[in-house]
Amino acid sequence: MELSGQRLLVGLMCGTSGDGVSGALVETEGLGRDRQLRVLAHEIMPYPREIRDRLFAMFLPNRFSASDFAHLHRDLGELLAEAALRIIEIGEHRPRELTAIAVHAPTVFHEPPELDHEGVHVEIGEAAIIAERTGVTVLCDLRPNDIAAGGQGAPLSAFVDWALFTDDQLCRAVQNIGGIANVTFLPPGSDLRDVLSFDTGPGNMVIDGVVHTLTRGRDEFDRDGERAAQGSIDKPLLAELLAHPYVARRPPKTTGREDFGQQFAEELVQRARELGVGENDLVATATAFTVECIRVHYDRELRTRAQVDEMILYGGGAHNPTLVRMLRERIAPTKVRLHDEFGIPGDAREAATWAVLADESLAGRSANVPAASGAHHPVILGKVVRTRVEHQP
Repeated sequence: MELSGQRLLVGLMCGTSGDGVSGALVETEGLGRDRQLRVLAHEIMPYPREIRDRLFAMFLPNRFSASDFAHLHRDLGELLAEAALRIIEIGEHRPRELTAIAVHAPTVFHEPPELDHEGVHVEIGEAAIIAERTGVTVLCDLRPNDIAAGGQGAPLSAFVDWALFTDDQLCRAVQNIGGIANVTFLPPGSDLRDVLSFDTGPGNMVIDGVVHTLTRGRDEFDRDGERAAQGSIDKPLLAELLAHPYVARRPPKTTGREDFGQQFAEELVQRARELGVGENDLVATATAFTVECIRVHYDRELRTRAQVDEMILYGGGAHNPTLVRMLRERIAPTKVRLHDEFGIPGDAREAATWAVLADESLAGRSANVPAASGAHHPVILGKVVRTRVEHQP
């Protein structure tokens, strides 16, 4: 597809937290480092409780039928189509004005490649329904292309971090704290061969899982970090957490719910009870686990290459004042700046990332970063679903 001038795209991101859909309508022009990006509208749309319960029933260690999977695949397609139309309406545009809708549907299973097996990534949410309901071309399943080329399928945000935030003078690290936390390291004036990006470990996922377990589902997260602020970090338990094998692994690497999902959280709650750790102390310790995973990786993987001048922070974790306070203390002297300071709302960033990646793909350009994902070579990302008939035989 030939792309020129300004384009409108919608990005939809269903992150690893499993709490809803983040949508963004963006206006963009240019490609690569020449790209200009403006967010016209964005919103986070929580899943209906019934959909969320059915989705979480798909996560390990649960088992499910093909029928359960197929029906949720359909119903999530309908939900994602509604989300796309809502974002377009909020932005005061019409579907026919769009170039494409980019979709990261909920991940049911992600396993990076190992020496004895290839990687695999499965999302759930029918893209054909989104295309049919909106009349807009849809790009979906961006990760499997990188995995097929030997990569981890993540972090794909590295390309967008590089395009938007590389500075000729400053060394930057773009840090996302979603369900999982990931970082992109950007030396001054870097090209894609210089970029390092990987998952640092859990973001909000363990904190959310612990709170969900402690409250028996009454609360799904630690609102404003209040529980953690009232607790104290249990250092022996934190040391046990930091002994997790993922922390010691070297990049390229990714992780997800398979390592740090609800089963991990439930086992952590049980371990805390065995040690006599109080509930708020446990939440504080889980929060510190996220922060210390980030610090360890900065010290071992980034600062051995260059002093990191600035961290650019976004994701749900940026709304947790206790987590951010801990992070500022532990990451010093690196300056922590919020994504919003650069004109792109942090809450819109992940959805906007998918829109940019789709735009690069439609232009026939690769947008994975082999140095970050471990892929053997650059690839064009995604699968294209079209419904418009342009040439009728």
